[in-house]
Amino acid sequence: MSPAAVYVVDDDPLVTDSLSRALELETEWRVLAFNQGALALAAMPDVPPDVVLSDFKMPGMDGIAFLARVRAAHPDAVLLLLTGYADKESAIRAINEVGIWQYVEKPWDLGDLLVKIRQGLERRALVVELRASNAELVSRLDELERAHVELVRAERLAAVGRVASGLAHEIGNQLALVGYAEAIRDRTREPEVAEFAEVIVAAQRRLAALVEEIKDFARGAAAHYPREPGDLAAAVEEALGILRFDAEVKTRRVSLEVRSRPLALLHRGKIEQVVVNLVHNAVQASAPGGEVRVIVDEDADGPLVSVRDHGPGMPPEVLARLGEPFFTTKERGSGLGIGISRRVIDEHQGRLEVRSRPGEGTEVIIRLPPLHVGTVGI
Repeated sequence: MSPAAVYVVDDDPLVTDSLSRALELETEWRVLAFNQGALALAAMPDVPPDVVLSDFKMPGMDGIAFLARVRAAHPDAVLLLLTGYADKESAIRAINEVGIWQYVEKPWDLGDLLVKIRQGLERRALVVELRASNAELVSRLDELERAHVELVRAERLAAVGRVASGLAHEIGNQLALVGYAEAIRDRTREPEVAEFAEVIVAAQRRLAALVEEIKDFARGAAAHYPREPGDLAAAVEEALGILRFDAEVKTRRVSLEVRSRPLALLHRGKIEQVVVNLVHNAVQASAPGGEVRVIVDEDADGPLVSVRDHGPGMPPEVLARLGEPFFTTKERGSGLGIGISRRVIDEHQGRLEVRSRPGEGTEVIIRLPPLHVGTVGI
């Protein structure tokens, strides 16, 4: 460690000279002497003080006012006040008000002064060490709290996943029977019966899609599926091609803008699933005739896909719960779509960003890591 920087401040040059020489002879400290508090303050940014020894009565700025300014700028510095016997009461008050370590009566005893300075430096070192230990403890407690929250969340998701898996299995078994409605629709010659059967078939398709969502959610752990370098824009175009037959999509204006065709390491089917889900959500958030913009681009962080609607947007409390299992603000929906999409993007080492404000619509951005030269499928 470098030698302690000790400031000696007194308006009497004889005092500063004699005290500085005595400290330099007896210690390894770096001693800086000043006859005005303002000059000492001006030097402190370049040489931060470890110890400041100041006279009490000085013209312009007295010792207490000077040390108070030192305390504000250098809270860990050891402060000592040189005072006469008549000013002892003021010195004691300064200890309480300013945080001065000790006062030293004139004429001083060099041995006693050195003891007080060394004790102050030891106390300062202890305080600094305790502060660092406390900061580390707070950091560890924060880590523990985050780990606890994550553990509780993981346990809750696992429990929900087990229940969801069982429900999906039972619902799937019953949906097989509902499939007879399609045969009735195709074989009947009664228009009304065919219409009713079509309603049942449409409901069966929605339920089947819901079952698949629940199964995806119930799998829980990260999936390991092959990813290969691919054209991200092509995957988005394929997803929009799938959606062109959707009844709700037909009543909105879905536009695609391909600003670049970045390559990314991806599982094409999974990325298409995410885009379908996000665009479908944006369509449902938009009024009939409303516009949904899909943009494929890349920036300094890598390839991206943006899905933007001009719907009602979401308040912060809803945005905070987005992706929570079975939480949804829609009349129809499982609340699993965003959670599953986020998991798929996480498995691609990317991230899903959601930006939304009430009355300003919502933008969801898929960000994938850049594809480096020489990358192969994994």
